[in-house]
Amino acid sequence: MKTILLATAFILTSVGMASAADINETLPVAADYDWSGLYAGAHFGYVAGKSNFFMAGAGVGGTDVNLPLDPSGFIGGIHIGFNQEMANRFVLGAEADIAYSNVDAVGTFTGAGALLKSELQWSGSARLRAGYAFDRTLPYITAGVAAAKYEMTVIATSGSIPIHDETHLGWTVGAGIEHAFTNRWIARVEYRYSDFGKKDISVPLFGPSTVANIDLKTHDLRVGLSYKF
Repeated sequence: MKTILLATAFILTSVGMASAADINETLPVAADYDWSGLYAGAHFGYVAGKSNFFMAGAGVGGTDVNLPLDPSGFIGGIHIGFNQEMANRFVLGAEADIAYSNVDAVGTFTGAGALLKSELQWSGSARLRAGYAFDRTLPYITAGVAAAKYEMTVIATSGSIPIHDETHLGWTVGAGIEHAFTNRWIARVEYRYSDFGKKDISVPLFGPSTVANIDLKTHDLRVGLSYKF
């Protein structure tokens, strides 16, 4: 009797193991996430800017004026891009973005007995990206051209006088990390440094021959959400 029971148990176990093996062979195996394709999304973040207003001979005793104006504040915008994942898991892509901002600063313009306000209206970029995919997680670096609309206004007792309202062109570099928490939705965190160069300014208060200029650099920390098509 014991022999019959042992034989029966052995046969049932063997059949069960064989059936389980067959089932495992027929079930689909989850493939690695594919980063290739078009995506678009939105982002927001915080900007810490570095800007310096220079004017020759406008200070006390004819000294030069060097007034730091470091605009800071929040930004929000949209982005669109395309990725191509290679066989070795390297991911190459291109992306463009634009962000509107609430980024400004106010300084004391001693030489004119007034205040000087600077304001970043918007910024944007067109960049290349490169990263390495760890399945659904993608650390990357990025670099490209950048543009920003930068305004400056003298605020005096007689009223406000705009002295600068131009688009600055420059460059941007950064790094970030993305994670695809579904096959379509991708979250990101990104840091960017941008240098928008220097522009000459005409200040009516001191005559058309006055030498003046303003530069702008920014440090951005952004978070975003993208949808992969």
